[in-house]
Amino acid sequence: MTKTFVLRPNALLSSPNSTQKFGDDNIVVIPRSVLDEVQTRRNMSNEKAKVRRRILEYIRSFDYNELTSTGVRQSNGSILKICKNYKDIQLGDVENETTEFQRRTLQVCKGLMRDGNNVVLVTNNLLLQMTAAGLGIRAESFRDEVFPKFEDQYTGRVSIEVSEPDFNSFWNNGLSLASIPQVAQKEWCQNQFVVVKCWNKQTVDGQIDYSKAYGKVVGDKIIAINMFERNPYGVKPLNDGQRFLIEALYSDSPLVVVKGDAGTGKTFCTLAVALDELEKGKKYSRILVTRKADFSSIGYLPGEIENKMSPYLAGIKDNLAILINSDGQRKKGGTYEDGEYYFESGMIQVQAIDLLRGRSIVDTLFIIDETQNIEPEMIKTIVTRAAKGSKFVFLGDPTQVDNPNLNERYNGLVYLSEKMKGIPGCDQITLLEDESVRSELARIAAKILWFLARSSSFGFSFQTINLFFIFS
Repeated sequence: MTKTFVLRPNALLSSPNSTQKFGDDNIVVIPRSVLDEVQTRRNMSNEKAKVRRRILEYIRSFDYNELTSTGVRQSNGSILKICKNYKDIQLGDVENETTEFQRRTLQVCKGLMRDGNNVVLVTNNLLLQMTAAGLGIRAESFRDEVFPKFEDQYTGRVSIEVSEPDFNSFWNNGLSLASIPQVAQKEWCQNQFVVVKCWNKQTVDGQIDYSKAYGKVVGDKIIAINMFERNPYGVKPLNDGQRFLIEALYSDSPLVVVKGDAGTGKTFCTLAVALDELEKGKKYSRILVTRKADFSSIGYLPGEIENKMSPYLAGIKDNLAILINSDGQRKKGGTYEDGEYYFESGMIQVQAIDLLRGRSIVDTLFIIDETQNIEPEMIKTIVTRAAKGSKFVFLGDPTQVDNPNLNERYNGLVYLSEKMKGIPGCDQITLLEDESVRSELARIAAKILWFLARSSSFGFSFQTINLFFIFS
């Protein structure tokens, strides 16, 4: 049955060919109000503005009268229409709960339904989806943008159990992926890190103990890697996640994607490896750091770009100060202790994401922090800046999204992770919740707030939430 998809601005602006992703037997409707909103929207990133220009150019390439009457057939076979506003449609109490643009879109949906269309409103706005449902309008998220739920996202790591003979030969011969039962791992990916366990008969406190080794998927095998000699800048990894992260940072892969809760050591370990490589003159001539910032606002702050970006890089500077003061042999006093020396000397430089276009970044370890707050369309702009001798490290926590247009399933970090999964030249690792070195209070508070944010949409009671934490 033919469906009529009504697009909201975020769905329309998701990609230059967003209108052609709904099947050849469907109708794609852009309300006039949505076009008005798209054309008047401000404070857009360069990439989003580029998508908007291409969308508007695409729409202008058709005859306007045809667009607003019968619609035009797109190259994928679907029909594209610009729909009039149904101003006669009454929405009742909803009119006081929505913006003008949202009301006009809902009126279009109800009007099309009145005319006999099988309507689906396409929006990622959860509240608007709920409002539409109350009016009897079917609403869905734009599926091209939706990536796996947080618990199903790619982690870059897996743990397997092997027999004692296989374990004993693992270091010299590796393990063939074909020899491992499919139940252990449904989908192997290149560069995936592996914890290889072998249960033995030795007992510790009455429990069966196991031996453990580490590997990485290369080709059709898991090859063994020795990570116990990796102590960058005097830092000793505290768990498997940090060991894998440090191994990825030392690898030849030019792209590293790191996910994990606050306090798992993402930034700390990355800075440790970066300083180790830089001071030993092994690979890089400098360290470049950045994170998402409201450039329209920081432009009013005094000073050079380093001063303007400084409030956004407090986390990196805090980790740097801890790192360089953790070893008694480090230089003390003045700008060394607070880390400013590294910025003043140019060893560490600051870059605004909005000013990356046109640059080629050579011989640099580039740290992109809080990537979960970057729009997916901006990721391509960042990654394509990489030139000879550079490594780009993307850090973030998908559950800590501050950008109101993004969520834990749709953001730059998850986009990059899922798109680059299994691609040669890209190492990925997710540090697990139990690998956090935060205080117990901070860990529990973060878990409660995350669960509250997810459960509020489903009407869970506080009693339900309390039971969740009692049994978790």
